[in-house]
Amino acid sequence: MINNKISLSVLVLTLGIVPFAHGKNLIHPWMVNIPAGEFVMGTNSGDKAAQPAHSVKVSAFQLAKHPVTVAEFRLFIQDTHFPITNDCDDKLDKNWLSGPTSVGTASWDNHRYLKSEYQPVTCITPKLANAYVDWLNDKTRGGYRLPTEQEFEYALKANSTSRYHWGDDADQACMFGNFADQSGEYFPNEQFGASYVGFIGHANCNDGEPYISIVGLYRPNGFGLHDMESNTSQLLGSCYYDGYQARAEQNMDINQCEYISQRGSTWHYPPQPAYDRGRYKRAGWSPGAMMGFRLARTTQSDVQHESTEGFKQALKKAQHMRLATRAMIPSAPKNVHLVNLQDNAFELRWQPHYDGRVIGYDIYRSILPNAHLLGGYYKEHYEKVTSVPHTRFSNNVTLSNHGGSFRVVAKTNKLASLPSVAAVHYDPELVTIPGRFDMRSVATLTNVWARHQAATKEKPERFYITTVSHLYEQPNILANFKINVKKTGWYTLNYKGSTYQNGTFFKLWQGDNLVAEVEFDSNIDEKTANRHEVYLEQGRHQLQISVKREGFDYWSLGWLEFLPSKN
Repeated sequence: MINNKISLSVLVLTLGIVPFAHGKNLIHPWMVNIPAGEFVMGTNSGDKAAQPAHSVKVSAFQLAKHPVTVAEFRLFIQDTHFPITNDCDDKLDKNWLSGPTSVGTASWDNHRYLKSEYQPVTCITPKLANAYVDWLNDKTRGGYRLPTEQEFEYALKANSTSRYHWGDDADQACMFGNFADQSGEYFPNEQFGASYVGFIGHANCNDGEPYISIVGLYRPNGFGLHDMESNTSQLLGSCYYDGYQARAEQNMDINQCEYISQRGSTWHYPPQPAYDRGRYKRAGWSPGAMMGFRLARTTQSDVQHESTEGFKQALKKAQHMRLATRAMIPSAPKNVHLVNLQDNAFELRWQPHYDGRVIGYDIYRSILPNAHLLGGYYKEHYEKVTSVPHTRFSNNVTLSNHGGSFRVVAKTNKLASLPSVAAVHYDPELVTIPGRFDMRSVATLTNVWARHQAATKEKPERFYITTVSHLYEQPNILANFKINVKKTGWYTLNYKGSTYQNGTFFKLWQGDNLVAEVEFDSNIDEKTANRHEVYLEQGRHQLQISVKREGFDYWSLGWLEFLPSKN
């Protein structure tokens, strides 16, 4: 169960387990008729594993309205006593989750995210999913199975052609699914010190669901299906290979292939495109506490079994209870800014909060002058200096000669908002060339955050920029410096950085002039490289680093050094 550094009883109580009391030994799945159709599967850009885009015809079939729930799965276990291993990974700490080979100690009925019988069952393996299907078919002769990958993407898109099934705006995600959002940032912040800022990011909306939610809480897609694109991932009945090239029939045998397809994102990730793919390795990967499954059926029917109707009513009550009681954090204060009074004295101002629950504001001041550029949990870079009542919308503050920034947090009786956008008074240092400088000297950053590691006995203090470049979006990342070049001429560039990809790592611009395209070679540049020559003009200029990756990458850049060339 969730352990926390502060009391989060409000979260636990509002998630509370709703007793399952149907008195049945079987719940017939709630199925939805999916019409036959044709759609474009995959993409011609972004993730190469989902390329190429191609037309697929899908016959009419049925798909479950939501993933299999804990309540449904529990009846299977009670009836069969199917052997369960306690090796499910539900790790969650400051560094978020562990990899697929990490072996945990959790199980489908005992993991940190389990708070309701009406959540999707997780910690599922292909063996468990297929055993449930076999049991259900023995009981009902219903012809249930796992959906194919083609069926899943078709049903998810539901005749839409937008990036997400609801449209192209990621900030509308909280109406349609359980994704990483403001609640997903706040609660892991407070419990574990984990943060999406400077990592994978989160949607700019709030649904009050930081972890796995009850099924069906959000608006359905165009076919009336819930939780297709969020909450938990779902195992499918198809083999997985990178790309959609033709495969030999024997390579598509679901009982033999190395990887099995999974679809649907989870609460841990911001919205992903409808073509997003996942995989599960049959041997060597542990079950995870975010993986479940959903049922399909080839035949269609409008008949609903009595047990289905009973389950629907119980689920509806659980949904209403959750919606009425879940913990909603207030929004962050807006229009936070500084007014200089004299020297290092300022008035910090912000807009009055519209939320009647707000009882006051906490004011945080940066520990380091450049804290507004640092990713991670904000309390690692800011310290609280004072609190004011909800009737106050300004406060006098001071900064050191080095400058800094402030953030404001709105408080209710039990919760708080995420921090406001920083109000900054900071003049970045002028970097002299020739010389070495790290990312503490950066003036501005775009689409990336800096990181700071304090010095230890073994390692010196570090400032660097790093990010995960996604498969679907490759924004242009910019880091700007104020430089003073002492003499016009050629300089040898040395840097410390790393990337998963060989080839062009970053570009260097002096003002509007491209002065270098810096290469990375994993055979040469494991830590540093000094094989690049750069021509710089004398005087004060802006030096810009631009990084644009293609496909997945996890890269970092620590320092740059410019020395007069000896050539």
